[in-house]
Amino acid sequence: MERRVGERRSAIVTGGASGIGKACVHQLIAQGWAVTIADRNPDGEAQVEAIRAAGGTAQFVATDVSREEDVRALLAAATGAYGQLHGAINCAGVVGMSKPVHEIAVEDYDRILAINLRGMFLCIKHQVAAMLPYRDGSIVAVSSAAALKGLPWSSDYCSSKAGIDGLVRGAAMDCAEHNVRINAVLPGATITPLAMSSSNANPALAKTRTRPMERMAEPSEIAAAAVFLVGPGGSFVTGISMPVDGGMVIA
Repeated sequence: MERRVGERRSAIVTGGASGIGKACVHQLIAQGWAVTIADRNPDGEAQVEAIRAAGGTAQFVATDVSREEDVRALLAAATGAYGQLHGAINCAGVVGMSKPVHEIAVEDYDRILAINLRGMFLCIKHQVAAMLPYRDGSIVAVSSAAALKGLPWSSDYCSSKAGIDGLVRGAAMDCAEHNVRINAVLPGATITPLAMSSSNANPALAKTRTRPMERMAEPSEIAAAAVFLVGPGGSFVTGISMPVDGGMVIA
């Protein structure tokens, strides 16, 4: 469906209350999008207040992406407030247990996959359903360079992120003819509260930070790639997994 001149674009950002998700929200707001922030973190409420005070358009919806009823409610809130859903950046996720593979409890492994992989599936499933009638939409899954590179004490996390890349490729094939694009961004080590907590729990990860650019990313650097892909600049891009990792994967 052709977009009307001057029409405000609407997007969902899961995990939007902190880290990469929060950076995505602010970049979208700066470009004039109406944004629905989805997170379990209630800090999203204060974020919305600040956005509105500055003249932006946003709302917060408390969401656990591993629960389908929460994802359904999120989509209803987004489309109810802003009409057509044009984009989504799915950042919600958790770190692994920071244990070697033989010490990871099955129930802990299931929890990681329920949030990182099943949660991503649920978001993409319902976001696509909202976009298909309009034949217009773009979804970005924030995965990880861990999808392509083994990390110590991280087999649970690596497998959940590798699954996202397969999900994105398959979903992109399903949706390409309907003009709904689906891509993934694969961040390397990034300065976020989640990454810092993971590194503190798993000191062996520090060794993986030796890479060509010799630094961690700012959340805004990862967000810039996601916002490019979800926006009109990425209009002929679908089914890719883009590393944004300072050379981590090639090291």
